[in-house]
Amino acid sequence: MTPRIQYVVVAFLFLVSTSATSVPSCGQVVSTLTPCLSYLQGKDPTPRCCSGVKALKTLATTKADRVAICTCGKQALATIKYDPKLLPALPSKCGIDLTGLSWEMCCNKAK
Repeated sequence: MTPRIQYVVVAFLFLVSTSATSVPSCGQVVSTLTPCLSYLQGKDPTPRCCSGVKALKTLATTKADRVAICTCGKQALATIKYDPKLLPALPSKCGIDLTGLSWEMCCNKAK
C-alpha cells in the first residue's frame, strides 16, 4: 500500500471507531424530541413525536448514552414551559419502553 492509501485507511478507521463509541450529542437529543413540545404543553403526542422517542431509545444503548441524553434533556427542559406531569407518561403513550432513562432522576444514576 502506498503511504497515501495507508493514511486514508487509518483516518477512516479512526472516524468509524470514534463515531461508534461517542455518546449522542445534545443537538441530536433536542432535534429528536422537538416534535414532542406540543405534547409537553398538553396535546396528544404526534406520530413524529413518537418516532422521536423511538429514535431516542435507539440512541440510548449504553449507560454513557443514557447519562448524556438525560443531562441534555434536563438542560433543554429547563428552558421551556411545560407540564412536568406529562413527561413520565410520554414513552408509554407512544408504546415505547425507556427503562433506565428518566428525566426526574439524577442523570448519573441512569441504568
